[in-house]
Amino acid sequence: MKKYTRLLSVAIFGITLVSSTAYADPIKGERILSNMLRKAGGCKLQEFRIAMVHSKKEWEDIYKSGKMEAEINKICPSMKQLPIIENQQYKKDVFDYLEYYSRDGGSLPKC
Repeated sequence: MKKYTRLLSVAIFGITLVSSTAYADPIKGERILSNMLRKAGGCKLQEFRIAMVHSKKEWEDIYKSGKMEAEINKICPSMKQLPIIENQQYKKDVFDYLEYYSRDGGSLPKC
C-alpha cells in the first residue's frame, strides 16, 4: 500500500511539473513581441504600450478571430508588416502578454 501511495504522489507531482510548463507565459510573450517589433522596425513595445489599447475581452475577441497581428500593425502603423507568428505556442504567449497587460488587466508593463 505504501508503494502505491508513493507512486501516486510521484505521478501527480510529475504531471504537475509537466503541465505547468505547457501554459502560456506573459513574460515570454513580451520577449517574443518585443523581438518581432524590433525586427519589423519602427515601434517599441514600451513606448506604445500596445497591450493597454484594448481590454481583456477585446484582446480575447481579436485573438479568437485570428487578427492579432493585424491589430498590432494597426496600433503601430509606422512599422513594416509584422511577421505572422507561425508557432501556436508563441501566439498564445503573445496573447497572454496582451491580455495580462491590457487596459483592465491590473498590471503595468515594465519600461
